[in-house]
Amino acid sequence: MLLASTIGAAWAQAPASPEATPPAAGAPTVPKSDGQPDAKAPAPTENKAGPDIKVLAAISALDPMIGDVQLVGPWTDGERHGVWRTVMTQPAKEDGGNRFFVQQIEQSAEGSRVSSSVEITEIADVKGAVVGYRADPPAEGQESNLTLFFDILPLDGEVTDTYELFIAPNTPYRFGPASN
Repeated sequence: MLLASTIGAAWAQAPASPEATPPAAGAPTVPKSDGQPDAKAPAPTENKAGPDIKVLAAISALDPMIGDVQLVGPWTDGERHGVWRTVMTQPAKEDGGNRFFVQQIEQSAEGSRVSSSVEITEIADVKGAVVGYRADPPAEGQESNLTLFFDILPLDGEVTDTYELFIAPNTPYRFGPASN
């Protein structure tokens, strides 16, 4: 799923209102049917409180190579806590593979930040397409661990293969064909 093209399509489909006020300087505008911006059209996120400029800026800055971003579960480590996030990039060319990253987003009173990020390099070498992945909830007492199962369609096959990824703090991750 390409987030940038989905968002762009949503902006392009937003109806223009002739009585709408012009957007604030730097705010996105909705293109007219001829592809040129229409300064009279409101941004689709505009509401009574106004657009959230920080969110719009973050979405606009998202590189088109980012193909998938998911929050896959919570983690805790003593007093620290947050969520696991995955990021998959689309190959830049036909013969390139996807790149896959797992991040820990730490949440605190000061806000959220990426506290760790690791690339699962084996994903780029898999001879096939990642058609889906899902997380298993952590076992009791292992709340900082993450287990992901990948469905990968081989280039020469019709049935997906299942791979598994295990991540635990302060240990190397494990990735390979599912064992069951």
